[in-house]
Amino acid sequence: MAVFLLGSDQRVVRCARVSFAKDEQVDQERDIKLIKFLFENRHASPFEHVVMAFESDEEFWLSLLRKVKNPTFQAYWDGKFLWLNLRNIINAWEHMPEEVLNVIEEKLPAVYSVVVGREPKGYSTDSAYVRELVETSSGFVGLVDKLELDSPMDYYTFVVECPLFVARQWHRHRFGSYNEVSRRYVSYEPDFYIPEYLRKQSKSNKQASEDTPLEEPWNSLFLKKIKWYVEDLKTLYANMVEKGTAKELARGILPQFMKTRFYWTVPRISLDNFITLRTHPHAQKEIRELALAIKDMVGYRGWDRTMRL
Repeated sequence: MAVFLLGSDQRVVRCARVSFAKDEQVDQERDIKLIKFLFENRHASPFEHVVMAFESDEEFWLSLLRKVKNPTFQAYWDGKFLWLNLRNIINAWEHMPEEVLNVIEEKLPAVYSVVVGREPKGYSTDSAYVRELVETSSGFVGLVDKLELDSPMDYYTFVVECPLFVARQWHRHRFGSYNEVSRRYVSYEPDFYIPEYLRKQSKSNKQASEDTPLEEPWNSLFLKKIKWYVEDLKTLYANMVEKGTAKELARGILPQFMKTRFYWTVPRISLDNFITLRTHPHAQKEIRELALAIKDMVGYRGWDRTMRL
């Protein structure tokens, strides 16, 4: 049986530690403890960024869906391969083929040890922080990893930095997994996106803009005020945290120009839908630039055209 893997033990850790903006750090002992903590405390989302595909037939796929008595369980069969993320594999552990569990034991030794309740015998890491990184006017997108088997369920993991208003548009694409920096946990000085100029509202589209600067003196005056307010709110935020205000409340005064960072693990069919919608001329410029960067990295295959809606 052919078995393919996207991710590593460290991928689980990175997608958990992004909440603290410490996803670039490696400390094997602490990382294994974190995996154990996530598993024991049912913090499931970081496990969704590890994906496996293995050869299967339709009968096994349907039998698996019948055996796992949980309506949230998800497994996808593309006609040749069965695709599951690690969260779903763990929930169907006793039904997994021996070949799959053997690959997990070899390639995800820390996760395997935690699930079966034994002392870890190893820890697997990502080969690099990102394979490819593209900077745009409002942030960056990095390709962390990919698993391509010429399937609509080919999987990709990206790390993205962008303004909050772009992230909230991004998260509308729900067929995928996200883990994001949380200002409940971090209090370092936030970074902000300030556009080079303020675009005009479109006359023909209520939700879009024209790539034309606002007339002067308003463009310069408003940008000056935006920068002043951003600096003032940064100072207020720092003072509130310093005086003991809970970070989960203090963050409320930070504007949507603030940048955030998140991991996105997504199947190709959903990725193609994202590329179609977010490279469209009506998409907001900032997310359009990031979507075009992704398209340049991994291409567009048109699997979204197989969906009616």
